[in-house]
Amino acid sequence: MPNLTEAHVDITHGVTHRFLRALASARRLYLCVPLLSETPSMNINFYRLVHLELNACAEGWWEFFTQMLQNSPKLASLKLTDEHDLIFPSKETPDCWKRPSSVPESLKAFAWSGYKGRRGDLNMAAYIMKNVTSLKTATISPESDDSEAKYRMLKDLVSVLTPSSTSCQLLFD
Repeated sequence: MPNLTEAHVDITHGVTHRFLRALASARRLYLCVPLLSETPSMNINFYRLVHLELNACAEGWWEFFTQMLQNSPKLASLKLTDEHDLIFPSKETPDCWKRPSSVPESLKAFAWSGYKGRRGDLNMAAYIMKNVTSLKTATISPESDDSEAKYRMLKDLVSVLTPSSTSCQLLFD
């Protein structure tokens, strides 16, 4: 698919390397792939990808996320969604997730919807904000409606975040 502009993919069974390769030319991807197979060996260059929305509903989603960051050199907009139903419960980012060897210099906007404020999540958000020099906005939207929980999450974020870009705005929704 050499001229794929946009793909919305919502799959309930395993995703293979071959399937992902078919999406490599997409400019915009919306992915909800609860069972990721072959993720550790993924070596696909998403050379045209400028916008990625990834639903964090799979065991190992953070490995897939890391590879997407490393293999998407033109990525300008990234959104993580961590909002789940009872079928696919949320999977926490482990503290020891393998950070990408590089992040796209083109990344301008980062959003995390359904942010839970767990330690692994906090580490991932901090890594992105600290390592993307071109980042203009980081929008964190907590899952919780509890004002005390939201305040704790905001306080935790602010304590570890020092955006590498001096013009980056942190928006806490």
